[in-house]
Amino acid sequence: MKKKTLPLVATAAVGLLALSGCVGTEAPAAKGDAAGGADSDATVLRLAYQYDETHPVGACGIPALNESLSGSGLQVEGYPAGQLGNEEESIQQVADGSLDLAIGGPSFLGLYEPKVAMLDAPYAFADVDQFERVLDGEVGQELWDSLRENGDLEVLGAWYYGTRQVTSNNPVNTYEDLKGQKLRAANAPMYLTMAEIMGGAATPMALDEVYLALQQGTIDAQENPIPTIASQKLYEVQSYINLTGHMIQGVMLLGNASSIEALSAEQQEALRRAGKDAQAAVRECVETQEADFLEEWTADGEVTVNEDVDVDSFRERASEIVPKNFPEFADFYKQLQEG
Repeated sequence: MKKKTLPLVATAAVGLLALSGCVGTEAPAAKGDAAGGADSDATVLRLAYQYDETHPVGACGIPALNESLSGSGLQVEGYPAGQLGNEEESIQQVADGSLDLAIGGPSFLGLYEPKVAMLDAPYAFADVDQFERVLDGEVGQELWDSLRENGDLEVLGAWYYGTRQVTSNNPVNTYEDLKGQKLRAANAPMYLTMAEIMGGAATPMALDEVYLALQQGTIDAQENPIPTIASQKLYEVQSYINLTGHMIQGVMLLGNASSIEALSAEQQEALRRAGKDAQAAVRECVETQEADFLEEWTADGEVTVNEDVDVDSFRERASEIVPKNFPEFADFYKQLQEG
C-alpha cells in the first residue's frame, strides 16, 4: 500500500502547494530514511534538515522518532542536506504550514524571538547537562511559548547538536593564535561575535563550501562540532582540532503549532513524546561520536587533537564581548551561564 504523504496543513493549502510543485503524491528519489517501526499506512511527515544523512540527526534522530511513533498513524521521513531549502527557508516553511517538520538552530529562530539566538552565545553553557536543564526548564518554556506566539512554531525537542571546536593549520591555545586568520563563520550576528572572541577574521560561508575553501586556502580555519567535522571530512584539510568547546549547541525539532493542534489528542501526545525520545537518542549518538572520533584521530595521527587550550581565557573574553555586542540581552546571557 502506498504511504500517504500529505503534510499537516489545511486542504486548501495542500492544493495550492501541489500546483506549485511543493507537495506531491510521490516523494523525490533522493530522500532521507524513514526507518524505525514505520507503519506502511501512516501519514508521512516530512522533516527537513541541513546535514548529511549520516549525521546523528538523520542516523539516530529519525529512527528514534519513528520507533516512538509506531502505532500512532504518523511516520517521519527525513530530507537531508538542504533538499527542501536552506535552514532559514525550512523554518519559514514550517511557520507558514507548507512543511511538517524542520531542524532549526537558535540563530535562525532568533528571527522569530531574538532571545533564542542567545542560546548560541559562546560559553553560555558549562556542559550538556546544564544545556538540557535550562532548555527543558522554565527558561526554555518561556522561549518556546514566544516562538509559538510569534511564528506559530512548536518546539518538539531541543536536540544536542554537539560542542563546537576550532580546526586550523596551527595550534590554537589562545585568541592570539588566530589573529590575522580567516575563520569561517555562519552569516549570523552571534557567529560573527564568536569569531571576534576566538580571535579570527570572520568569513561568512555556507557549510557545503567549507571543505574546498580550506583545501584551496580561501579560509584558514573553521569551527563545528566533532560529528560535523567528521561527516564533512574537514579533518582531511586541517592539521589541528583545538578543543575550545566554545559553544555547547542545540538544534530544535520544529513543527507548525496550528497543524499539530489539528491532530487527534492521541497523535499530538505521540508526536510530542517522540520529540523527547529522539532528543535522548540524538544526545547519546552525538556524545558517542564525539568520544569515538577524538579517540580515533588521536590514535591514527591524521589530525592532531590539541587539548592544550586556555579555555578560561576564551570564556573570560566571551563574558566581556557578548554583553558588549548584545547589551539588551546581557542579563539573559548571565542567566544562561548561571544555569
